[in-house]
Parts: sequence; C-alpha cells; structure tokens
Amino acid sequence: MFFWRNKVMLKEKFSNFKFRPSGLFFQAFLSFWLTIISILLLLVALSQLQPEQLESKPLKGKLRDTMIHLRHNIERLVNVKQKPLMKVITHSRFNQHKWLYLVHENIEQSISSTPNKYDLDLSLLHFNTTSEPLFIATERYFAYGPFPISLEGQQYQMYQIKPLRESPWLMRIKMLPFWLKAIAVLLPSILLSIVFSRRLVAPLNALGRSANKLALGELAARVNIPKHRHDEITTLMHDFNHMADKLEQSVNTHKQLLADVSHELRSPLTRLTLANALAQEHASEHLLTYLTRIEKEAHCLDKMLADILTLSRLEHNQQNLQLQQLSLATLLDNLLLDAQFETEQRHKVLNIAKVPVMSLMCNGQLLSSAVENVLRNAIKYANQQIDLSFSITKKSLVLVIRDDGEGVSDASLKQLCQPFFRTSQSRNRDSGGIGLGLAIAKRAVFAHHGTLEFEHNQPQGLTVTITLPI
Repeated sequence: MFFWRNKVMLKEKFSNFKFRPSGLFFQAFLSFWLTIISILLLLVALSQLQPEQLESKPLKGKLRDTMIHLRHNIERLVNVKQKPLMKVITHSRFNQHKWLYLVHENIEQSISSTPNKYDLDLSLLHFNTTSEPLFIATERYFAYGPFPISLEGQQYQMYQIKPLRESPWLMRIKMLPFWLKAIAVLLPSILLSIVFSRRLVAPLNALGRSANKLALGELAARVNIPKHRHDEITTLMHDFNHMADKLEQSVNTHKQLLADVSHELRSPLTRLTLANALAQEHASEHLLTYLTRIEKEAHCLDKMLADILTLSRLEHNQQNLQLQQLSLATLLDNLLLDAQFETEQRHKVLNIAKVPVMSLMCNGQLLSSAVENVLRNAIKYANQQIDLSFSITKKSLVLVIRDDGEGVSDASLKQLCQPFFRTSQSRNRDSGGIGLGLAIAKRAVFAHHGTLEFEHNQPQGLTVTITLPI
C-alpha cells in the first residue's frame, strides 16, 4: 500500500512538471551554452585578426637524430655517388611519408620533394640566419629543421614538412597568445554571467524586499510582476501576492471584528453603569461595597474598549487629526504634574529636564496621550528612577524616557508595540493593562509622521525614544 501511494505521488509530480521554454531550467541551459558559443566565436574572431604566424621550440630526441641521419645519406648520394639531387630526394626511400624542403638563399632555387598541393606558405621557413634545429608549428603545417646541407656546391637548409589535418582556424586558436585566450574566455563569461545573474536575482531581491515590508507590518506590500516573463520565479511572485492578499484580508477582518465588537459592547456597558448607579442609591451599606467594585470594573472595561476603538481608528487611518499649533509646555505641563505625583506615590524619583520653549503642529490630546502612555509605563516598571530628557535638531524634537527596571529580552524588544503583547517577565497582566498602551502610542506618533523606538538602557532598564518632526 505504501509503495503504491509513493508511486502515485511520483507519477503526479512528474505529470505536473512541464518543460517551459521560459523556465529557469531553460534559462540556465541557454546561459551556459550561450557563454560557450560566445567564447568560441570570440576566439575565432581574434584568431582571424592575427596574421599568419609560427611557433617554435628546440628539436630534440629521436626525431633530430633521424633528420641528421637523413642529411648524411642525401649528402653521400649526391656529393659522393654523384646522384641527381631531385632523383635522390624524390626517391621512395626518402620521400615515403616525408616531404623534404631545401631552402636556398635565393628563394627561387629552393627545392621541394613533393608538389605543394596544399598551397602552404613555405616562405615562413626562409630564415635570414641559420639556427639550431627547431620544431616549427604554423597554422597549416609542422616543420622540422633547419639542418644545413651542402649539395652540388650549393648551401641549403633542409626541412621536413608535415601538413596538418586540423582546420586552420583551430590551429590559429591554439597559437593565440595566452593573454588573448584569457580575454576571450573571461570577457564573455563575466558579461553574460552578470546579465543572466541579474535576470535571475533581480526578481528574487524584489520579492525579498516585499517580504520584509510585509514582515514589518506593511500589509499592502506587493511585488511587481514582470509582464513579459513566465517562469518559476513569476509563479512564486503570484503566489506571494496571493498570500499577501489573503493575509491582509484576514488581518483587516480580524481588526474590523474587534472594532465592531468593542463598539457594540459599549451600549450594554453604558446601561450597566447606569443601572449600577441607580442601584447604589437604594443599596444597603453591605451591598454598596460590591456595587462600587462593579462600577470600578465597568470603568476599567470602558477604558479598554476606548483603547481598542482608538487603536482600530489609528490602524485604519480613521482617526480625525485636528492639528493645531501648541507649545510643548502646554502639551506636557499637566501630564508631567500627574506623572510626578504618581511617581511620588510609588516612592520613586522622576527627573525631568527643562522643557524646551517651542511649539508643534499636532493633535494635542492624541500626542499627549502617547507620551503619557510611555511615561506611565516607565514609572510602573522602574525600580527607583525615571529620566525624561529633550533634544532639538534642525528638523525634529527628540524625547527620551529611561527607566532602571528589569528591562525586556531582545526578542520582546521588537514586539513591545504589538497590540495585546505582554512580556513573560514583570510586564504582565498582573501589573495592569491589556497591552494596548504602547501600541496606541506608536500609532499616534506615527500619525504625526514621527517614530517611536526601544532599546536597552545601561546598566539595566528600557530606553524609549520619541522623535517628532518640527
């Protein structure tokens, strides 16, 4: 049964595989062979630009000894036995599988034992000076020599010629200088590798950037799909966009549901508060304690619902920001007085730097609420001391709030502004709140085109930096 199921799965896998001319397999295959062909074409082009040339190296070993023995035999037959020169070098004893060429100072008196039926350029062998015997390679033949030989009172340079069966262009390529061969190999391979690599990597980079944006909370992040491209990468891009659409739809539906439920809960909560107030007027002293507790919890629940609705409006850009020019002192005075009072009640110390004399274009209620959330959070979790400082740059106002509490882990540091997030340490539900204060603060600051950042305080605690444009 297991074997049969694997067989069916393999069959489906191969049936789904289709060879597409625009697929990555074909592109990789094409890039490889196009590079090889380009290298060959460039080598051929460079070889055609090179004039006909020869290479040489000293002739050694058995072949040299054979040529010396051949020279002695020819000299003996011509000079001693008075045999005609042409008859000797064309005799089957010397001419069998050999092509002898005797070079004279006067090129017209040079003698060949075989007709030059291959139309070889033998003038390359006419050296001005004699040299040691060489192995000479040209594009169309090999030659062994020269061997000085004196025949019938004339001085010659004897060579043995071996025509090549290989194509001349192939020999031209072999005889190219090493640096030209290196250029012919490196230039096409580097250029084409860059072209094909960019074609493969560019869409993957775009996909990675969109994925990072999506991970940072930009649910509208999508990757632009090339219109004239149809391969596995574009399929992946379509799948990514489809996934992002579903994710955005799911998150928005969740947020909308949360906002709708919160909104609907406010009506029965209001009726509950009203009924509780009426009940308190006729309650006995014993029941009044319980009704007061109900009132306190109702106010707490009302605050939670208000925070949820505020967060929902900020996330959906539905918060109506009525901006006005406010001085920083007016914005923070009451807030700082309340914070100072709360700090004293907790037997802690709040150090507040001098508030700069300046004004901001902002929504006073929303922005002061954001600063208050951050400051009260620091007061709540500090051990003994909280510091609030200000600095002004050319384009921004920077508020820095530090506490000396236990701090949070690196992993939690990145999630502090996520709605309903609470760390597993001291910052939990037992200390109050449902994890919306910092989320609202960040979105309120973002609504004013600012930033809110967290980092570890030294030696311990948390540092919160609020940056607002001036």
